[in-house]
Amino acid sequence: MYSIIQKICEKHNKILKEGLEKVLKGADISSLTSAIADFTNEMGKDLLAEIVKQIDELVFEDSKRQKEYESVRFGERKYITQNGKTKFERRYYEDKETGEHIYLTDKILGIDKGERIDKKVKSEIISRANDQSYKKSGKGVVPNVEISGTTVMRNVRKNDWKMEIEEKKEEDKIKAKTIYIQVDEDHIKQRKKKGCTISKIVTIYTGKRQLTRAEKEEKVVQIRRELVNKFTFSGLYKDNQELWEDVVYYIDCTYNKETIENIFIMGDGANYIKEGLNWIPNSVFVLDLFHLEKYINHLNYDEELKKKLQLAIEQYDPISTENIMNEAIERIKKEITEDKQLGRDTKRLENRLKKIEDTKTYFINQWSGIEAHDKYKDKLTGCCQEGQVHHTLSERMSTDAKVWSEEGIDEMSQLRAFTQNGGDVYAKIIDISTAEKREKKIEELEKRIKRKAKRKILGTTGVKIPSLTEARGELYYELKKMWYGIAI
Repeated sequence: MYSIIQKICEKHNKILKEGLEKVLKGADISSLTSAIADFTNEMGKDLLAEIVKQIDELVFEDSKRQKEYESVRFGERKYITQNGKTKFERRYYEDKETGEHIYLTDKILGIDKGERIDKKVKSEIISRANDQSYKKSGKGVVPNVEISGTTVMRNVRKNDWKMEIEEKKEEDKIKAKTIYIQVDEDHIKQRKKKGCTISKIVTIYTGKRQLTRAEKEEKVVQIRRELVNKFTFSGLYKDNQELWEDVVYYIDCTYNKETIENIFIMGDGANYIKEGLNWIPNSVFVLDLFHLEKYINHLNYDEELKKKLQLAIEQYDPISTENIMNEAIERIKKEITEDKQLGRDTKRLENRLKKIEDTKTYFINQWSGIEAHDKYKDKLTGCCQEGQVHHTLSERMSTDAKVWSEEGIDEMSQLRAFTQNGGDVYAKIIDISTAEKREKKIEELEKRIKRKAKRKILGTTGVKIPSLTEARGELYYELKKMWYGIAI
């Protein structure tokens, strides 16, 4: 290994010399640090190519391989690594038994078919794409290489970002009396489609706690609150059954059922949200206050009626609420009749009438969710799903009028939830890459080659490594020659 590194060092030594010369002629030290970075990147690319070459030779020389695979030709691969873009050659083989063609060296090194970007680099661009545009995510990750936005997008979409849920041991399951399930959606503009596409989001947690920090004074100042045991699902979820199956499975795997006393499903009352009541036994729907306030504000045009409506709802009085809405409807109808008699345009009033009628229907249909605030007031902590929607989806997908494909909406929603749940992008890529089991004979070949590589490539027998003292002396004389202008 050291002899390989020595050859590569000698090949790129000119880069370091030029950096040293600039500094000695008065340039800032950044000239040297840049030269060192270029030197290590060039060295890294050449070192990878050389190691691939030597492993390929070990595969070719393997006697058992010769009985199972026949070498057909060499194939070149361009590969983007953390050091930059490099290329290497390795042999293409034909399986004598099945006729299948394969790059055995790629299999041993864990390089997937058609893979052009190192998995570490992939994980970096995908992690960046989680927070910024695909185009920006491909810039500055690899020295002197710009990865296109299209390539970043393809790497995001080719992976399944659903978090793998493992069942906890019974003694490790969370013991909670109350579970809160917040459900909402974001409306995202879809390419070549009128209107918006809905991406759904479910947040499961067991409570809220304040995050604090100590100030210079003795008192503690509240900064913000966080959700306890938070877990998020997100995606298109066109099939509501799939959504609630995921939620139920997560609860079964994570929580101790014997300790659960209440499960609250909170949201705006959409049918797909209330469907959760059929999936989760003894669950209760709670209308979130954000949407309740939104519908109350539909009466903003009449402050008198709005105050009466607010009071009726605060007193959880369904009869008064319905009567107030009927009064509002009758008033609008009267205005429409009067305006028609005077020959005025009534379109605005007719739109308002439709809105108020829909509001009345909404209050009637969601009344049990409104009453739940009174019935369970000691257990409810308030719904913060609008904040979760913004933080998880809107911040990346619907702000500044971004436009997405349907597939892009689903994958990015899943990725955002995956990272918020603490998912490791690099580990996920590796899991996906190795999901398919290798053939037994390739596994055996891999073991043999790794043993040989350890001896041949990593072995140091017979290689003279300069001591630290010798290396210091060489560097001293090199600098001295430059200082006196002897070196070119």
